[in-house]
Amino acid sequence: MKIFNQVKTKIQSSKQFLQKILEDYILFSLDAKQLTLKQKTVLLLCQQAVSGVEKLKSLEPDSQEGLIATIEYKEIQIKVHFTPEKITLNKDCIEGQLRLLNPPQFESDSLVYRCLIASWKMFLGGKIPEGTLPEGVRLESDCIYYTLPRNQLRLLDVLFSSFEDGSVLITKLSQGELIIESSVALSWHKLKVENLLQILQLRF
Repeated sequence: MKIFNQVKTKIQSSKQFLQKILEDYILFSLDAKQLTLKQKTVLLLCQQAVSGVEKLKSLEPDSQEGLIATIEYKEIQIKVHFTPEKITLNKDCIEGQLRLLNPPQFESDSLVYRCLIASWKMFLGGKIPEGTLPEGVRLESDCIYYTLPRNQLRLLDVLFSSFEDGSVLITKLSQGELIIESSVALSWHKLKVENLLQILQLRF
């Protein structure tokens, strides 16, 4: 029994140590049923999105609110400033809703494409034309909707692997940190810690 208790104590200490390390990346607020992804983790999510989404050349947090994405369409760079508002977890995919914070900005080094940009601003009022957004992304008014395979955003898949199909998460991104609220209680005990460490590329 003494040996069993010693092993149990070591396992508990190890879990507490890992939890302390992971708090630099993820914070749980059990009472509010929310978690906060720290800036390091948000940057990792941005990297995963860029590597998996065609036309998306960069994605980074704004210093105050939301994210700034750079989309490349032919020789035109489109900068989009938005904030995430909602995520729906489906069995095979993740659906998200984003809200534009500022009108998109269009840039190009090509004279021909600068003329095209001018015509967009004249006839479309500066809105993003159809066909310029990545596949699976659509724009309606000031909202952007996207659909991505679950395995493309592995971090979210690991964090919410225990959630039921159709679960909805409310999101807010401020000063580089992403706050995620859920109707379901969140806990360290439901996480696959080894998978999370692997995704965060932490070694011990």
